[in-house]
Amino acid sequence: MNTAMARRLALGDRVTWAGKNNYQPSGPGTITRITAHQVEVLWENETARRYRRTQLHNLRHWKLICEQKAPIPTPS
Repeated sequence: MNTAMARRLALGDRVTWAGKNNYQPSGPGTITRITAHQVEVLWENETARRYRRTQLHNLRHWKLICEQKAPIPTPS
């Protein structure tokens, strides 16, 4: 699963942290580097952090979370 997630990530992708541990970034981040074993994310108003592939399940694509669905028309 983690390898599949790493294959979906690309440089410049916007991500957010969805983990439930004590670390919660202040906002979305941008992927700045991808290596065979790590992904580096530059968080807004913070420094860049590197994550091992075992931690990738905590990253979510920002566009998938922030997209809003069209309002459902209500019958009058």
